[in-house]
Amino acid sequence: MFHFFRKSKFAVVIAIVSLTFSSNAFAEEAQGNRFTNFFRSLFHIPVKATQETAEVAGQTLSNTGEKVVSATGENTAAILQGDLSKTGELVADPIVGTAETAGQSAVETIQIPSEVANSNPDGTTTAEPASV
Repeated sequence: MFHFFRKSKFAVVIAIVSLTFSSNAFAEEAQGNRFTNFFRSLFHIPVKATQETAEVAGQTLSNTGEKVVSATGENTAAILQGDLSKTGELVADPIVGTAETAGQSAVETIQIPSEVANSNPDGTTTAEPASV
C-alpha cells in the first residue's frame, strides 16, 4: 500500500508540473497576441492616416474645382455675354470658395488623428468617447 501512495504522489507531481507548463504556454501565447496586435496597430496607423489624408486632398481638389474654378468660369462667361451684374461676384466668389474649401480641409485634416485612433486594423471602429 505504501508503494501505491508513492506512485500516486509521483503522478500528482507530474500532473502539477504539466499543468504549470501548459498555463505558462497559454500565457505566452496571450502575450504573443498582444505583441502581434501592437505591431499590427503600429503599421495600421500610418497607412490609415495616409488614406484619410488622400481622401481629404481629393475632396479639397474637388471642392476647389466646384466652388472656385467653375464659379469663376460661369461669372466670366456671364460678363463676356454682357451681364455686368456678375462683376462683383467675379471677385467675391473665388475668395469665398477658397475660404470655404480651406476651412473644410482644415477641419477634416484635424479630425484625421482621432478617426485613425478610433479605427481598428480589421476596419471596424471603436466607440468614440463622449464629448463634454
